Amino acid sequence: MWAVPDFVFATCAPGLEPAVKRELLRTRPELRFAYSRPGLVTFKSPRAVTPEDPPGSVFARVWGRSIGAAADPAAAAAQLAALGPDRVHAFPREPAAAPDAAPDAAPDAAQARALELAPWQALGPGGPAAPGELVADVIVARGEPAWLGVHRHDAARPAHPGGAIPVALPPDAPSRAYGKIEEAIAWARLPVAAGQVALEIGAAPGGAALALARRGLTVWGVDPGALAPAVLAHPGVRHVPKKVGALRWEELPPRVDWLLLDVNLAPQVALHELARLAPPLLPSLLGAVLTLKLNDWAFVDELPALVERIRRIFGSALPDVRLRHLPSNRREICAVATRDPAPAGAG
Repeated sequence: MWAVPDFVFATCAPGLEPAVKRELLRTRPELRFAYSRPGLVTFKSPRAVTPEDPPGSVFARVWGRSIGAAADPAAAAAQLAALGPDRVHAFPREPAAAPDAAPDAAPDAAQARALELAPWQALGPGGPAAPGELVADVIVARGEPAWLGVHRHDAARPAHPGGAIPVALPPDAPSRAYGKIEEAIAWARLPVAAGQVALEIGAAPGGAALALARRGLTVWGVDPGALAPAVLAHPGVRHVPKKVGALRWEELPPRVDWLLLDVNLAPQVALHELARLAPPLLPSLLGAVLTLKLNDWAFVDELPALVERIRRIFGSALPDVRLRHLPSNRREICAVATRDPAPAGAG
């Protein structure tokens, strides 16, 4: 049993700390807010906290037992030695992919971050965690002490440092939607395969369509906006230049394996349109990937109701519904609905 002090930590995209705190009022009301910095929030627990403590927020990238601050790698090494971690994950507290940050960091900034992390990464073996491994988290910020924590890796947690989902965004990707769909596929272990058909509502300028087409799928992109020339040039992409509200069933492909939704509408409005279009698609659907906008913090209170709404839309066709704030998400969240739960070890 782990002794006091009993604190948990959660890392998140900088700017989403209020979302984490608000969600925990509902999911873990026993926790009391303790400390916050951009990308990091800690809470006091009335009970002992173990590394196995389950994540309490879908906005948390990493969740675990908080240990506290360390001024330098030598101090951190002494604190971590008693824990005997199998792996050390050192990562920046404020990664480049913050909700309101530029999509790509300048090369010199990326190099500076790597140099800052190097002494901390030397504290132990890094790399993706395996199920059951004890992971020491070293959360590094420029000009501030590092923050230490520990968690036990399982299927509910991403395996890479900082909750990253490694996705290479190609130079010709017209939007970060390319990264969003690739991250969703990796996180939820979606069985996306060549020869399948995807319908994307809110496709412009075509980032997700390009990613799926390059995987060998036929992609129908619905959006009144234009798709990038590189996307339209791909033989697997078909553009339906319409608003979702004007789309009719007979304009949909006869079979759809994957349904994507990413529109600039309030979640309730977006799901209303989805409910109208979904019925003829249900027999063939393997899954849906929905990006829901976080228009205000009250949205956090509505997450359970939105999950139930998604379950009602897809019924027994896609009964497994999960939420996660992905690294490429900004003020939005990814909802995935599938026929079956993700296999053991996902994440």
